[in-house]
Amino acid sequence: MVDGAVRLNRLGLERGRTWSAVVMAILVFAPAVIWSHWNNSVSGERELSAGDRFVLTAVGTPDAPGTGTVVVTVPDDDGWTTDTGNNRASRIDLVHGPAVVEVTAVAGVNDMSVLFDRQRRDQSNADPAMFTTGKRSYESPTGLTGYAGNMTGERYSGVLIVVGRGAVAAVVVAYAPLGRLDGETKAIEQILATLEVS
Repeated sequence: MVDGAVRLNRLGLERGRTWSAVVMAILVFAPAVIWSHWNNSVSGERELSAGDRFVLTAVGTPDAPGTGTVVVTVPDDDGWTTDTGNNRASRIDLVHGPAVVEVTAVAGVNDMSVLFDRQRRDQSNADPAMFTTGKRSYESPTGLTGYAGNMTGERYSGVLIVVGRGAVAAVVVAYAPLGRLDGETKAIEQILATLEVS
């Protein structure tokens, strides 16, 4: 208590001078405020070229160990970008017009149906929340098998696809504002036609 009073007195707070405390607060908080505003003002999108390949690393959990890779290749269609702020070693976000295609690599998968149900639950708890209906068997153009379902939300609609080989899966979440997904179906199918899992 006495030590705290001595520190306050050094800053001049007991004498009614708060300017030194204000200067100290500015010196402490100004860099954080400047950084956050600068970081938000910088675009997180990067244009992609046809043929750009992304190798996603899949790592299992202690309960379901395993490793693997999911490869996504940018199709020949122009206009693809990536949201660099959301990309991770195991995930990439691709953007084409109003559509966003999130591809995530998952390892240690024992059952594609269980993984699909878990992803469906996660999407209903996401922001924005989307609810998946119509679970059906699905095979990608590259021969990966799993499940697909349609997603609907208050402002967005989309598709959830979980496909894989062995214990490695690719989780694809594609969505766009309501009424605009149909125009991006071809672009989404082109991404699905490039998926490789190993």
